[in-house]
Amino acid sequence: MFYYDYYRHICPYGTEIYRMDSPNNPINVVTKNIKTSNEKIKVELRIPIIQGSIAPNILKHINSNFENDIMEFNSQMEQAADENAQAAKAANKKIDPYRISNIYAVTYNKNNIISLSLIYEQYINGRSYYIRTTYNYDINTGKSLSVADLFKPGVNAKALINTEIVKELGTNPQKYFPGAIQSFKGIADDQPFYIDDQDLVLFFRFNEIAPVASEIPVIRIPLSRFGDSIKPQLLRGGSFSE
Repeated sequence: MFYYDYYRHICPYGTEIYRMDSPNNPINVVTKNIKTSNEKIKVELRIPIIQGSIAPNILKHINSNFENDIMEFNSQMEQAADENAQAAKAANKKIDPYRISNIYAVTYNKNNIISLSLIYEQYINGRSYYIRTTYNYDINTGKSLSVADLFKPGVNAKALINTEIVKELGTNPQKYFPGAIQSFKGIADDQPFYIDDQDLVLFFRFNEIAPVASEIPVIRIPLSRFGDSIKPQLLRGGSFSE
């Protein structure tokens, strides 16, 4: 399980919850809610579940990934809450229960791709912390997509994306660290991203390119800016896997 944006004190997600842009895939997404509460922890989790007319094994694979990751987070936090409660009892203090929750948004659901962004919130000892992760799948194959998979074979996707990021860092320097261009080393092979309508949206760790007190460090690049290097199905109707 890959988590990003760890230890954040300002909610990095606004009104995007459960948004789904221009769906034309033969699927929809519903929510399985999990709510539990005891003296140690209060849980309010939402598990996205894909439904629709795609191969059952692919449907099961993607849904299992969503649920397994969320339930692993739940298990880790229950263990931490248990340790917190034991420490409070040992110190003869009142137990301050952990509170955990999550929200998600389906940001792209067409051309045989589904892109989903999910954020966890942990409320611990009076402070909120946020963790963000993304999922991008080809629903024809069940493959988890990297940014390179959005480009034609042979294209140096990282170089193209890095060029656009450097342009953004230079165009809006007030949003980033001084010297952000010089310190930027390029995106990772597994760079977190999602697709949002016509844009490629990349995000970074807090304090990686911008101060932790700023808004979530997101760089948005129109897919059209990559010209004929991007797979054409992303710029028009059609099958991503064709």
